Amino acid sequence: MGQVSNATVLNLFKKVYGDISNLVPEGYLVQETLKYSPKQKIGESYNEAVVLTNENGWTLGGSAGDVFDINPAIAGTVQQATVPSYVSVLSSVVPWSVLSRSAGGGEVAFIDGTKHIVKNNLNSHMALVEAMALYGQASYGLGTVSYATATYRGVSLTTGTGTVGGVAFTNGINAASKAIMFQPGQFAAGLWVGKEGAAIKQVLISSGAVVGEGKLVSVDSENGIIYVDFTPTAASAEYDHKLVYDGMDAAKEMVGMNKIMSNTGSLFGISAATSGGYSLWKASTTALSQVLLTFARIQSAAANASNRGGLDQDVLVLVNPRSFANFVNQEAARRQYDSSYSKSEFDNGAEAIKFYYSGGSLTVKGHRYVKEGEAYGMAVDSWVRSGSSQISLKVPGLDKEIIFPLENSSAHAFRSFSDQYVFCRAPARNFFISGINDEASS
Repeated sequence: MGQVSNATVLNLFKKVYGDISNLVPEGYLVQETLKYSPKQKIGESYNEAVVLTNENGWTLGGSAGDVFDINPAIAGTVQQATVPSYVSVLSSVVPWSVLSRSAGGGEVAFIDGTKHIVKNNLNSHMALVEAMALYGQASYGLGTVSYATATYRGVSLTTGTGTVGGVAFTNGINAASKAIMFQPGQFAAGLWVGKEGAAIKQVLISSGAVVGEGKLVSVDSENGIIYVDFTPTAASAEYDHKLVYDGMDAAKEMVGMNKIMSNTGSLFGISAATSGGYSLWKASTTALSQVLLTFARIQSAAANASNRGGLDQDVLVLVNPRSFANFVNQEAARRQYDSSYSKSEFDNGAEAIKFYYSGGSLTVKGHRYVKEGEAYGMAVDSWVRSGSSQISLKVPGLDKEIIFPLENSSAHAFRSFSDQYVFCRAPARNFFISGINDEASS
């Protein structure tokens, strides 16, 4: 079978996939919630103005009608946050046989022959961006190796030692089967399922040293276990080793929601430190003591954000599906509805559960990219997702071939490109909950 003309392939590819909006998959809640808004590129970073303190130069004039002096202005603080945008590229290949059999049949045949490969590339790239939007540059990466003395998946562990899912672990690993068990609360199935073959690394958090690297072989999502093709290093303390995708060990990914909402130092050029920093630049955080996530605990976290940051609007709360299942069970047990009842919110199961706090509604949704021990309360309009390009099959400003023949291979390659960031203008109006244990009794 002869190679099809590269010009024919390129022209068809540009024509068919110049607009990929109809191919964008669903299920990526962060990207769907934070609609992409393009920004004008300024060097390698973008500037976003944020308000950090109120205007405080007031004058109280009393009621006597006397002449009084006006106090000088005490200006509010507005600073420019400098937000870097990060590039990601995903390469795919299309065999010549697919191109040869479809290119001669025109646009419809070309779509039929290539759409599944293109859709898989876009789906995979969106999955990567979703993971980075949540956990990019997070202290604990995509999860830490277990050293827990706790009950996990119904098994009593001591320093990460015990048999889970039929595998005997010692300090979080089984060297013979190359298995790694996650610390309770640190596993999110969406970060790992479907990533078989991906390059991953095990990193010592204290030094940043890579202590193991290779490929992901398989995932046991029910038990929070992954299998790799390298011999993992046993944990010697809680939260001492993290797992990351290749490149995350060098902080080549965007800053994600976890780092933004747990920040207590300097981020994007603005300090949230207790001494000399800005309290509004720090999210409201609640550290639970390995208990269930309940309505009352979310309402308490929202109340703290109302007091600290003036949260007074509807909030989207993203939780792990295991915590969401607990919510459904709680709601089924106490079911009472008024005229605002919506079947999409609860009908023998639910897409979302909505309830209320002093500032508005709290809509809870399960998202498999959120770790089991965490929840994110988002005042959505305080967030931005931007950059020079959301996921695309072309690079803005470059007239570059997007599909091209590979040397010494009977295939063409194409690449999807992204250059974006997520950013929060008002962290204090958002809340982050950690320390959730979906196996707890209460």
